[in-house]
Parts: sequence; C-alpha cells; structure tokens
Amino acid sequence: MYIFFVLYFAGFFLQNCQKEISSEPNKVPHVYLNFERSFEPFQEMADRPVSSDVNSNGCLDDVAWNEYYVYDVCVATTCPLTDYAIERSTDYARSDAYSLRFSLKPTPLDKWPMGEATHRAELRPNAFSPIARYPKEGEERWYGLSVLFPEDFIFAPATLASDLRFSIAQWQHGSEGSPILAIEVYGDKLAVARSSGISTQTEWLEPQNLADIKRGEWLDLVIQIKWSRSEGAIAVWVDEQKYYEVKNVPTIYRDLDNGGGYKVGLYYWRWQYRQTVQDAFNLGITEREIFIDELREYLGVDGYSAVVPGNRF
Repeated sequence: MYIFFVLYFAGFFLQNCQKEISSEPNKVPHVYLNFERSFEPFQEMADRPVSSDVNSNGCLDDVAWNEYYVYDVCVATTCPLTDYAIERSTDYARSDAYSLRFSLKPTPLDKWPMGEATHRAELRPNAFSPIARYPKEGEERWYGLSVLFPEDFIFAPATLASDLRFSIAQWQHGSEGSPILAIEVYGDKLAVARSSGISTQTEWLEPQNLADIKRGEWLDLVIQIKWSRSEGAIAVWVDEQKYYEVKNVPTIYRDLDNGGGYKVGLYYWRWQYRQTVQDAFNLGITEREIFIDELREYLGVDGYSAVVPGNRF
C-alpha cells in the first residue's frame, strides 16, 4: 500500500510538472516571416536593359522588400535580370502555403571576361528596420530558418566541394569585408564557416560540417549567437539536434562595434570567376535553386522556442 501511494503521488507530481512546462507560452520572435503576405514586392525589381558596360560590378541599387529587408542582387550587366529570382512560391512550404524561392544562374561563358558576374540573390538587413539589425557587444540573439533543396539539386563532388561552395545564410556587419559567420553548402552537407581578425583582413577558418542535405526535405535550423570581440559563443541545431557549439570565440571583428546582420539567400561568390563557372557547367550545374521558409529572429536569452521553425506563439 505504501508503495502504491508513493507511485501515485510521484505520478501526480510529474503529470502536473509536465502540464506546467507544456502550458508555458512560447516566446514571441522579434522578426517572423512566413512569406504569406502577398503585398510585399517579392518579384518587383527595376527593369534594366542588357548592357556591355564593364564599369558596373552587376550589383543593383537597394530596393526595399519590407521593413526588415532589402533586395541584395548582383547580376552581370550582360545578363537579363531573369537569370535570378527572389519570389514567393507554392512549390514547397514548411508552414502554411508559401515559401521564398531563390534561384541564380551564372554568367554565360561567352559573356566573359566582363569584369563582373552573376553571383548574388539575397535579402539583406534593412538599416531602417524598426528593430536594430546589427547586434552590439554582449548581445545574445537567436535565429531560425527552414531550407529545402529540390529533388533535382546537383551536389558538387568531394573534389570540388570547396571550389563550388556557396552560402545560404550569413551574418554581415554592414561594412566592407567578409561575414564573420555563414551557413554554407559544402558538397552535400551544410557547414559552419567562421572568420576572425579585422573586417578587411579576415582570418578564414575551415568550415565545419553540420548535417547531410536530403533533397526534397526541409531542414530546420536554429542558430544561437552571443556577440562579442573575445567572449562570443555560437551553437547550431539542425532538426532539433545540436550539431555545433563553440565558446569564447570572436563573433565581432576587432575593428568594429557591431556584429552581423541576418542575411539569407544565395551568395555564390565563386561564380565571380570564369573557371569556377566552367567547372559548374562541366558538372551540369547551370542554376542554383533553394527554398527558405520560417525566417525568425529573437533578441535575448533563451530564445530557442521563439525561433525554432514550426513553433507557434
């Protein structure tokens, strides 16, 4: 009888604890984009005629996309703007009906050398955002997104995984120089790439692999960053499993006062070089296309529930 009561009350206590934990409301992200709002100018870009002018590097002027982001697009002046796309799509959706489709085609070989290339289709932080887009020393922020690589996506082979890598998310500090942190595609894997030093003379660190990419399936990412010149920390979860964690590392360049703003989309910097484009074409890679959904950001500690894709608040 004594054992029965002990077990009964233990079960009652655990049950009520579980209810209390599960009933705790999720934190609300400071930025949440699920791409359901049709009034945002997803496919509207200023028309530009094809030109042979080599004085431009192909990067278009800023165009506001919404209160948090602006277009950041680099398309060679010898190529039509239809060689890239940032648009809502119903082909895939992590939640609700839409996701955002990013696609990019390299400059054709017969257009080289022109001094510029088609290599970027991203959304960059809006400096006039209602929340600060660039974190300060000591801040902690959480970031979430879901990414899908379609069934016909061609992975770069191991021999060219580095030369044909590209980023799908990066934390750019808003001035010249490489991002201090990026999520890259390395062959058939996601990878974390970091830099240190000063913003214009970065010390690049070899990317570390995260999870394998499975075509046609959503990958849910959560990234936690403590922003600091010397005591920073980074953790990355993929599909709710922690794959990466470092502490006491620089997450702000020594010469800057702020960390990186959250930037998403396709940045294929290697397509600025003709040989890399040739290598891609040799493998049958004529376009890169990904889908992103559930874009989130939370300012503060313990923000996992606010940014994990699929969680409601």
